[in-house]
Amino acid sequence: GFAADVGSTYVKWNDVRHDAARVQRIHWTPMKRHARCMEKMLRSYDNDPSRLLDIARSSIAFESLSDLTICLEAIWADSSVVVSRVINRMSKDYNADETGGYRDVCINLRLVSPDAQALGAELHVCEVQLILLEFATLRSEFHFGCVVSKLCLVAVRFVGS
Repeated sequence: GFAADVGSTYVKWNDVRHDAARVQRIHWTPMKRHARCMEKMLRSYDNDPSRLLDIARSSIAFESLSDLTICLEAIWADSSVVVSRVINRMSKDYNADETGGYRDVCINLRLVSPDAQALGAELHVCEVQLILLEFATLRSEFHFGCVVSKLCLVAVRFVGS
């Protein structure tokens, strides 16, 4: 898989994992912010916090669908992981119009290893997005555009009121 390096370039994890300076430059996905969790819970989940499944999240980018599939199979086979849900946006049956053409495989999972149980974390659901490198790159660019568009919309509404 690939990791996002500072500056929105992607590097192969195997090429940098033994280089402490390069590992420190990796952009790890942050936890979802509290305000965004509250917004999502109130707007989309009828004030039910148990439906928030992506507070802890991460993405893994792949060069090929074959590599993505190998990773998905490894997750399914791992006895320390319980998969709660899979959203396959790579399926030919998926209506990509709903997401502007964006595609990934989104997995909600729980770690149930003895270490996770010792920490009391075995019930915590995490989200892992398996994504092709091309979509990861486009998503980074698109996300910036969405943020700018939302800020512009807020400014127009503010000026108009």
